[in-house]
Amino acid sequence: MDPIKVPVLLGPTASGKTACALYCSEELGLEIISCDSRQIYKYMDIGTAKPSRDMQNKVKHWLIDIADPSEPYSAFRFSQDASAIIRQRARQGARTMICGGTGLYFQALHNGLGPFVSHNPAIREKYTLMARELGNDSVFERLKAVDPATAASSHAANLVRNIRALEVFETANIPFSQLKKSATPPVDIEFLICILALDRENLYNRINQRVDAMFGAGLINEFYGLLNQGYSRESPGLLCVGYRELFDVVGQNCSLERATDLVKQNTRHYAKRQLTWFRHQVKGIVFDAMQPDAFASICRSIKAFFNE
Repeated sequence: MDPIKVPVLLGPTASGKTACALYCSEELGLEIISCDSRQIYKYMDIGTAKPSRDMQNKVKHWLIDIADPSEPYSAFRFSQDASAIIRQRARQGARTMICGGTGLYFQALHNGLGPFVSHNPAIREKYTLMARELGNDSVFERLKAVDPATAASSHAANLVRNIRALEVFETANIPFSQLKKSATPPVDIEFLICILALDRENLYNRINQRVDAMFGAGLINEFYGLLNQGYSRESPGLLCVGYRELFDVVGQNCSLERATDLVKQNTRHYAKRQLTWFRHQVKGIVFDAMQPDAFASICRSIKAFFNE
């Protein structure tokens, strides 16, 4: 059988991916699979820039609001979930496209993953406590010592991923990077990778404007709502940029104005890491988001991919 054709739209945060994916989906009759490590979480709408309810009503979206903020979610699980959706929808005659900025999630789907290593709550708790007491850098330094290859593609801020890599190493006695070498890419899926990019100055301006809009839309109230539901600093969902900076506001160790600046700064740093990752880890067609016909150009490329 011919492989299932799946267009992919990647890019840094605030580059316009969501609007572009919606445009292409409406033009070509596609469903969207979100490739975003934050939009999977329920109750976290404003700070993760989820597609609006109106957008989700216009086009079917997958892998949004599927996990509780207290629940860890991994690239391995994304690969399983996304590949199952792609195959199921293809059998039912529907076409899907992937859209998001979490490169490691797409890499897991595109390249495949090695054998699954079971979770070890004791090891996870040990490194969570280390991060809490000594900072994320302490966990990252440990990872660099035992698995430098994985550390080279990570960052101290990627606490969940770093703890998972250490969990794999201490459970299976093999570096996570070595485990991935036994991965097998899916043979029944063909990807067209499009990357929406723009220069750093414009990207940073968009990020600053987006963060201001998030706070204007009630991000702090959304955060307090999460706390009232019992979520905390230890909740995996609240470790991400846009939420973790607000704990010090609650503790009166930081003003809301200062927290807003930190969210902007940390989001810019995150976007910079995304740009670096896409540049070195993904081979795709790059489109300039500042070009007036960028969305139409991507749509034409997808049509050609489908031989239409």
